[in-house]
Amino acid sequence: MLYQPRKQISAVVLLCSGLLFSGCAQQETVVRQESIIANPPGVEDDVDFGCSYFYFLWGRHAELAANYHEALEAYEKALICDPAADFVVRKIPLLLLRLDRSDEAITKLEEYLEAHPRESGSRMLLAKIFIRQGKIREAAAQYRKVNELVPEDFTSLLLLSELYLANGEKEPARDALEEVLQIDSRSYPAHVLLARLLVSEKNYDKALDHYQQALVINWSADLQLEMAEGFLHQKNYHRAIRLYRDLLDRDEFNEGARIALIHVYLLQKRENKALAELNQLKAISSRPERVDLTIARLYARRKDYNKAILLLEDVLKKDDTGEARYLLAILHFQTQKYEVTLQDLQGISPDAEEYEDGIFLQVRALRELKRDEQAIQLLESAIADEKGRNPDMYVLLASLYQFNEQRELGRKTFVRGIKAYPKDDKLLYEYGLYLDYRGEHQQAIEVMQQVINLHPEHAAALNYVGYTWADKKIHLDKAFIYIKRAAELKPANGYIRDSLGWIYYRQGKLEEAIETLEQAVKLSPDDPAILDHLADVYLESGRTADAMKTYRKALELFNEEKDRSRVQEKIRILEEQGNR
Repeated sequence: MLYQPRKQISAVVLLCSGLLFSGCAQQETVVRQESIIANPPGVEDDVDFGCSYFYFLWGRHAELAANYHEALEAYEKALICDPAADFVVRKIPLLLLRLDRSDEAITKLEEYLEAHPRESGSRMLLAKIFIRQGKIREAAAQYRKVNELVPEDFTSLLLLSELYLANGEKEPARDALEEVLQIDSRSYPAHVLLARLLVSEKNYDKALDHYQQALVINWSADLQLEMAEGFLHQKNYHRAIRLYRDLLDRDEFNEGARIALIHVYLLQKRENKALAELNQLKAISSRPERVDLTIARLYARRKDYNKAILLLEDVLKKDDTGEARYLLAILHFQTQKYEVTLQDLQGISPDAEEYEDGIFLQVRALRELKRDEQAIQLLESAIADEKGRNPDMYVLLASLYQFNEQRELGRKTFVRGIKAYPKDDKLLYEYGLYLDYRGEHQQAIEVMQQVINLHPEHAAALNYVGYTWADKKIHLDKAFIYIKRAAELKPANGYIRDSLGWIYYRQGKLEEAIETLEQAVKLSPDDPAILDHLADVYLESGRTADAMKTYRKALELFNEEKDRSRVQEKIRILEEQGNR
């Protein structure tokens, strides 16, 4: 049964008797303030305010102690005593949210708003719950309603614009931000959000205008850096440099501005300027060795290898890191000091991020020294370490065995790798190519089908299977589906475009084949196989002169004797028929 204290005994008296907590003098003030709000003159006498406030204060105490179930129960009892207690009514949805009962919170808020349609705070809360549930349209409707209720307060419009931006809806976001600026042309957040939106649309001129207005309203270094990046997008390096210089005049220790300035100079290939700024950055940086690495890379870019090497050797004396050692090894490799390269790389810890790349560079150095057996042993040792190995090591090891005519060991290496990484589509794809190279085409197709099963969007595997079928004139319908999907995934890939042209040719669609193969030639102009295909289709279409011209281009580019002989035979037949 609901406990109701006698009306002549106040809630404060009950609290002071020790039922809930101490500090009654302060609570009495709260009760009196709430009484003024919730007990205006003219209310019905049968509302039990003492009971209502007893449970309200009980609920408030439980809420502050994070006992939300108890708080909700107390607030609900307070409403039984006084159903019109507005403050308590608005508390309940918040507690329901804390208890992860969002649907109930929505129901309570909608009931409240039906009775109090102009209560904007509850509408804002309702919008937030809708956002949490992914109900973007419903949330947007609530923000719009709040704006209609209080048109001079544009907070809801800003929230609405952020909601649209997060959902990728740029047009309505722009509309909302422009409405804000109509209300207040000096709204800093509206200018910033609109500038960022315009940058995402590559409308840099308008974006820069809004950045400028935002900076006038409230200057900040971060925003000026953003604006300078807008000039970089336009390749307006002069204006970007001015902004970075201005930032450095204001604060010479602004590392972000100096790094950005170095980046601009590198884009302009003004390497001396970049080097001067790097040296200034080194003087103020908390990690000067990181700057030294960048300087070394800049020296390497200028092919000033000796300066880069000396600098890195100095860095390693102070801070022996895998990154510095790997960079030094690359420079020694570049200068053909392969033994020194190996010494550099042996100092990289297996825990270092550069360890795997270091293994591959060691293999390259050993191959340059014609020490393939040692390279194989190195990779076998790396693979034996489960922590240090990766799928690429198996691919490289298999290729070494293949190069050294140990083909069966190459196959076994792939089998071992696939056993260790059964779902690695890249490893499987390389195995398929290995089998194709060995002439085991059916097995290669089966492996490529496994790749597609693991990764249906693997464009290269789709292209391989589709082209192989097309070349054999089998499964043409399915081959077309595979190649068409590969072309959609990699539209700028000339080899896949060639396959698409070839399947059109096999289907007898000569016009589509010619158009597609001509596109493939534009994408990969130096590939003789594509030219050979195009010439075949020209010939089939009766365009003999074009075929002859294209065969001759292909002949110039083919290196393999068997390919050259095949194309020469085609040219000879055409010449015998009187075609020049």
